[in-house]
Amino acid sequence: MRDQKERVYSIERLTKNEFRHALAVNLITQEQHDNYLQELNELTSYIYERYKDSFTFRAEDWRKINNYYEKIVALDFVRGYIKEGLEDSWLIEM
Repeated sequence: MRDQKERVYSIERLTKNEFRHALAVNLITQEQHDNYLQELNELTSYIYERYKDSFTFRAEDWRKINNYYEKIVALDFVRGYIKEGLEDSWLIEM
């Protein structure tokens, strides 16, 4: 099983790239892009700081990450193969 922080990093990387793509092809505005990135950065910063010395996440933090994941895959502009990549990073190892 991969390190939990590695999974969060994978989700972060895929999501940031998808936001950049959506902005580049005018599927979202700059303001939406910035808001999505801010929310992602707040979540990942919290996770990385809280678990900098630990490898096991608490249940409430799994829920935060899962809620964010579900929100992202529900967005219309997120491409199918990105959703699949997020699912691979997230669900396979749950």
